[in-house]
Amino acid sequence: MLVIGLDVGTTGTKAIVADERGTVLSAGYQEYTLTSQGGLVTQNAEDWWNAAVYAIRTALQSVNASNVRAIGISTQGASMLAAKKDGTPLSQVITWMDIRAEKEAAILSDTLGKEVIYRKCGWLPNPSLDAAKILWMKEHDPETFAKADTFISTLEYINIKLTGQNCIDPTNAAIRQMFDMESGAWDEGILHLLGISRDRLPQVLPVGSPVGTLTEEAAAALGLSRDVTVYNGAHDQYCASIGSGAVDTGDMLLATGTTWVVLGVTDRLLYTDNHICPGIHPVQGKFGAMASLVSAGSALNWYKNIIGADFRTMDKEAAARAEGAKDLFVLPYVLGAGFPHNRTDLRGAMFGLDAGHDRYHIARAVMEGVAFETSIVLEQFAAQGMQIDRLMMTGGAARSDVWSEIVGYVTGCQIYRPSEPETCCLGAAMIAFVGLGVYQDFHVCRSAMVKSRRLEMPDQGMYDFYREKGARYRTLVQKLL
Repeated sequence: MLVIGLDVGTTGTKAIVADERGTVLSAGYQEYTLTSQGGLVTQNAEDWWNAAVYAIRTALQSVNASNVRAIGISTQGASMLAAKKDGTPLSQVITWMDIRAEKEAAILSDTLGKEVIYRKCGWLPNPSLDAAKILWMKEHDPETFAKADTFISTLEYINIKLTGQNCIDPTNAAIRQMFDMESGAWDEGILHLLGISRDRLPQVLPVGSPVGTLTEEAAAALGLSRDVTVYNGAHDQYCASIGSGAVDTGDMLLATGTTWVVLGVTDRLLYTDNHICPGIHPVQGKFGAMASLVSAGSALNWYKNIIGADFRTMDKEAAARAEGAKDLFVLPYVLGAGFPHNRTDLRGAMFGLDAGHDRYHIARAVMEGVAFETSIVLEQFAAQGMQIDRLMMTGGAARSDVWSEIVGYVTGCQIYRPSEPETCCLGAAMIAFVGLGVYQDFHVCRSAMVKSRRLEMPDQGMYDFYREKGARYRTLVQKLL
């Protein structure tokens, strides 16, 4: 028995075909473009579908398609479009990176109260999220606003294209900022302010609910049987949580992409004064708590482009420069300072540079700076009573031994790295297998499908090295703040 795990991301879509042992038999991928102009960042919803068709068809070339029983879905969150009832787009996708709705986010905050909204959906009012963007459309594009039968994001669009059913899950619904997690329904107070009714939004179904079987058109496009069942997916970070094995209370995912995300599994919705983002975890009875470092992978990528190097060379050279960079510090806020500083206006800095340093000393200091920021974030979770002693580390930095080691030495955590790097896709595949009833729940499914390796930390003296350097780093951050 085989399933497809589909991950519809910001810049491309991946598909894997996996069996019930977690073996990835084949994969496919296609990129698509973003259009950026000022604070406007858009893309075409049709690109999502075309890329999904290409990725799935590519993955199916190496297997017997008749053995595929189901599809699970992982998606980016809070990228919104206005659409007809059948999903036909009436607008460009206003992505989660788009900040055109700053004025409207302020209106939400001033009218309803930012803490009230945070307590409902787990997110502070934000121009990147859908409530503010719908309000923007109502004001600036009233014709499209009036014509729209529905306002949907990535998961709903893909569900409609696959099955004809317009539905979403709680993890994606919450980040749209119109959902009340306590009641499990769209919030009437927020909808009233936006000027829309519930019937213009998708149905909310739990993660893993059967959405339906493939339409005739979808089956033909994908090369699959109409009997293939689509199971309701989740936001990509929650799928990565499942796919990395973070399903028990206290488990921590460190997803290292352009933005680094810390996601912990909790027994309750975790509301905090510094606004950790709580959510409903796909594991029944569990919740998530999320925080983001916006200047993380983006910082090293920025530096790589400046010096014209590649990641492999930077890794090799930075690994030998710990002692040489001991007094060199980089505060990596190239896109502002994320949680818990939450200072979009803050910019980075370098301290301790001298003529003895080369480009790779600086590269290591960038890696260290991001690791120090990760440690600061984890302390905020620990302050809520979470015992943090290991991290499931995924993404680009997890492919770097030196950066993974630095994170381990700085945080004091055991670092586990999944054998399957596409954890969002694997998590989506796990949703499909649990939906099919192959596994009773995600705990049993994890034991069968998730394989990870603990990173060896060869130099015990580095814990003390980074404890001392970390204290100096925090002093510099406080001075900058």
